[in-house]
Amino acid sequence: MARILGLDLGSYSVKGVVHEAALRASQVRAFAEVRRPEGDRAEGLKAALKELLANPALHADQVLVSLPGPGVATHQVQLPFIDPKRIEATIGFEVESQLPFDLAEAVFDYQVATQRDKKSDLLVGVIRKDELRQLLALLAELGLDPRVVTHPAVAYQGLFLQPPLSAEALQEDEALAVVDVGHERTTVAVGRPGAGVELGRTFPGGGRDLTRALAAELQVPLPEAAAWKEERGAVGDSLPPELERAGGALQRALVPVVRELRSTFKSYSARSRRKVSAVYLCGGTARLGGLEERWTQDLGVPTRVLLLPQDAAPGIPEASRPAAAQAYALAARAPPSAAARAPRFNLRRGEFAFKGHFDYLRDRLGLLASYAATLLVLAIAAGVVRNSVLARRERQVDTALCDITQRVLHRCDRKPNGTIDLPAYDRALNMLKGQESPAAALPRYSAVDLLAELTSRVPRGDDGRPLPVTFDQMLVDLERISLRGKTESTKDVDALTNSLKGYRCFHEVKQGKVEKTKDGLLFRLEIQVECPAEQAAGPGQG
Repeated sequence: MARILGLDLGSYSVKGVVHEAALRASQVRAFAEVRRPEGDRAEGLKAALKELLANPALHADQVLVSLPGPGVATHQVQLPFIDPKRIEATIGFEVESQLPFDLAEAVFDYQVATQRDKKSDLLVGVIRKDELRQLLALLAELGLDPRVVTHPAVAYQGLFLQPPLSAEALQEDEALAVVDVGHERTTVAVGRPGAGVELGRTFPGGGRDLTRALAAELQVPLPEAAAWKEERGAVGDSLPPELERAGGALQRALVPVVRELRSTFKSYSARSRRKVSAVYLCGGTARLGGLEERWTQDLGVPTRVLLLPQDAAPGIPEASRPAAAQAYALAARAPPSAAARAPRFNLRRGEFAFKGHFDYLRDRLGLLASYAATLLVLAIAAGVVRNSVLARRERQVDTALCDITQRVLHRCDRKPNGTIDLPAYDRALNMLKGQESPAAALPRYSAVDLLAELTSRVPRGDDGRPLPVTFDQMLVDLERISLRGKTESTKDVDALTNSLKGYRCFHEVKQGKVEKTKDGLLFRLEIQVECPAEQAAGPGQG
């Protein structure tokens, strides 16, 4: 079972949810939330994450995050076709036309929202490469390498694919909206139950604006206003007298958010011809008292707090579930029952690709395939060239053999395929060697040649004079030589024997009986003569 950690890198706090996924069942195993300290944003995020990850219950096999802050730009793009290959080839040009900077400075990804009438509506998210690089570097310092970095609105895709949202019974012209009101920004995801997110966007506005409005109205410091908002904050028409003043300030601070929500819903209706029939609230600000009733009136749409699936109940406290919604949605991004409709939106592409991710392998599979194709072409070309060279050399050899056969036999026989008849060539070669001529019966050497070779191989001593060897008996024929002679020492016999062995036609030289006499040393040598035709040589050529 895979343990997946969803991280919500909020501007007020960081939240982590560990979701343990299995084929038949899944469950939340842990939840934690850590408040971000004041000061530098990057250092505050690093400190909060470090404290969060110190919790051993949050250890996981995979990490998924959504983009924090307002850095992501969202675009709705419509293309007049539905072919995935054409979409992939065209989307870059469409995105570049909507950017105020060069596309080479950005990284983007998209998700198909709807396809109808042979048209594709795409949800596109763009962020500058520098911002994404800084985020990944900060996470890497803490030992995190997220598998997915996604759009905060697309993070809610999985919630549309499972109960309770997927169980909503809507008309064909109706849709749902999940509104995450965070500290500095509000995220909107509009879609159909069982289908997924069709429109997503983020815009500034959220809990921080409420805190500032409350601090200005009550003339108190921001920390005190924030604590008052969390403990007693509420909006509505029937507030107690002591809360009416603060409630009015909070309600006025929410007006820009309501205005943006109305604009978003109208844009969605104009594009899809569907109306938003229900709004589900999540995020820290969703805990504000009376917000559901207030927005039901302001938006003219039933508004209620988002309920998470049942598998979230054991691991996330009920009071924390609205704030934990995005972290949960990331951790349960693709429920097993909806894997085929899982979102493809992931900004870890190209140079930022996750090293163990299929996208990373897929990008390189194309490169490997091109290398393999190149090697195959080179191998085929090399084979063609090699066969051509061998065929040319074979023709040259056939021509040479034919010339030899023509000179010897006065004819050159060829086979039907044009190659020379080798038996005819072999006969010509034998005739050149004399194997089929009368001269072939003559020996290649004579007894005189062997005797001359024998006498020429008597070695010399250290003084340069021939050894004192005297032969008193010599029997020489073409197969064997028998010698008897006299010398002064056995050393002279060994030297003579070794010298005779140096001649290639003296196949074997054996020493016989050695006897001492009053005149010196009497010795005998038996020499076997075997001189093959290809090794035959005249005297002095051994």
